[in-house]
Amino acid sequence: MGTDGAGRTGQVGRFSRNGSSQLPRRTSSSHLPPRYPGQTRPTRQSEHQGKLVLLFLILMIGSGTVFVQHKLFIPIDSKTSGSHLHRKHLRAENQDLREQFTSHKLSALHNSHSQSAIQNATSKLQAAVKEIKPQQGNEHQIIQIAANNGIQLVDDSPVPHPPVTHSPTPTPSPNLLSLDQPNVNNSAGAFHFQNKLDPTEDFSATGLDKKRRRVKEAAAHSWKAYKEHAWGMDELQPITQDGKESLGGIGATIVDSLDTLWLMGLKDEFSRAREWVSTSLKCNSSRRISLFETNIRVVGGLIGAFELTADHMFLEKAVECVNLMLPVFQTSSNGIPNNQVTLKSTGKKPRLHGSLVSLAEYGSFGVEFYALSQRTGNATYAEAAENIYRWLNEKFPGQGLLPTRLNRNRGTFTNMKTYTVGAMADSYYEYLLKMWLLKQQKDEMYRSMWENSMDEMMTKLMNVSIGGLLYVGLIQQNTMFVPRLEHLTCYLPGNLALGVTYGAVNGSKADHYMTVAKNLTYSCWQMYEKMPVGLAPEMVWFHPTDDMQAGNNANQLRPEVLESFFYMWRFTGDVMYQRWAWQIFLAFEKYSKVESGYAGLEVRQ
Repeated sequence: MGTDGAGRTGQVGRFSRNGSSQLPRRTSSSHLPPRYPGQTRPTRQSEHQGKLVLLFLILMIGSGTVFVQHKLFIPIDSKTSGSHLHRKHLRAENQDLREQFTSHKLSALHNSHSQSAIQNATSKLQAAVKEIKPQQGNEHQIIQIAANNGIQLVDDSPVPHPPVTHSPTPTPSPNLLSLDQPNVNNSAGAFHFQNKLDPTEDFSATGLDKKRRRVKEAAAHSWKAYKEHAWGMDELQPITQDGKESLGGIGATIVDSLDTLWLMGLKDEFSRAREWVSTSLKCNSSRRISLFETNIRVVGGLIGAFELTADHMFLEKAVECVNLMLPVFQTSSNGIPNNQVTLKSTGKKPRLHGSLVSLAEYGSFGVEFYALSQRTGNATYAEAAENIYRWLNEKFPGQGLLPTRLNRNRGTFTNMKTYTVGAMADSYYEYLLKMWLLKQQKDEMYRSMWENSMDEMMTKLMNVSIGGLLYVGLIQQNTMFVPRLEHLTCYLPGNLALGVTYGAVNGSKADHYMTVAKNLTYSCWQMYEKMPVGLAPEMVWFHPTDDMQAGNNANQLRPEVLESFFYMWRFTGDVMYQRWAWQIFLAFEKYSKVESGYAGLEVRQ
């Protein structure tokens, strides 16, 4: 497994799995484009256990080995093995892969086909379909036959383009910063990053120490604004300088920042945050909350703080919150909880809102609940979360990708299915691998579910743009491929590299996974580098002729790309990932920083 008929490695298009996925079959490129021209890798830096800083700060420090999931830190073995950690960057092939992919296409075309040849072949296919449909009179049958033969059928409509708003008077959110606003730092002129990484930038120990201090100052700037304008509320609105209860009034920013404050050495700020958690954090709010958000931010934040400080108050608060959440898992026969709920005082049933839940919402409790069971000795928490994964594995054996929306009462997915590893699904796939790691790499169910998912992602969602960028799109309405890369999807290369490093896959498949991880990391970096101000939009689209284009002009200060930079830097030792991270930090400083923190950015074109 992991080689083609000729025994070549690194060119895997499909891997065998048990069961069927009901997705249209697709093939990935036979070669992944080399994306590191002229790059060399320095000697890997030494690591010292016990030091860690989050996101772009962690990229600057680079010391310590900690398994990160949201705000949960669980030390794991820092030793790594395998030649993939010290492999040279990809070398250019004899000819660059220039396959033309569109959202409706033939699959498995040889890479020597030109764009016009592919377009002609697609036109012929669509013409043939038009002739077949009237004769058969059974569209469902036609679609099924096409799917079985690796052909994706569509209507006569052209390739979908990003939505365009023609409103003459756009009204952006008051807390999205526009570049034409007078209070934007250095707003005169665009800040272009293309090919302008400063080769003289100092990444020595001295240089990293200076960068570390600047990032710490940025964190202190944000915290000061939150403390002054939104203390105790879920989030700060930096432009209007007030707070917002966007997550049900659970003080999400305070709890979610505990470990960051501790790791950055902001001990006074941490002490005040601890005091608030001790006296004011209540999970039995009468407001509607997201069970998913409460888990990853509050429960994860509390367990992470306990791991760092050994302060049992944090663990007790985590237990208190999860005990209130547990009854929601008992409201369906399959153990799948509602996401929108109202948690009341202990002993009263929670109020449920709706029956549809997303894959990420019900599939992202494992890490926190299992960790809580480990630390308390109470297996109830782990069982509640693991029952969900077992139910999925039994109901859909051997299937990798799952539709994003589920009716939890019926135990069935919605009719119009979306398949993605991005929004509404991302952390489910992330947790499969991390549950395997948490369980000391002994529970084969999690590893195989993750591997099946990644294999299927590569054969059915992965594409190469006309410009040679590897990206992962999504499938909507059961069969329609959408050539869109979301920022939320950019956690994926780090997740792949983590799986390779700890042996979730081996041999030629591990080589292929790591190749995908490197190339996808580069594409995620291009989401920043190709934008006028050096900050990525929520998503980009890949067009037949124009390649990458912004599909949403708002930057929401998301961390996924930086997280993957950290993983890739840690596993390869390449300072390039630190350079990329630093450029992103500088762009945030230049364009997102305001008087009271950092604002999301709306770039008007």
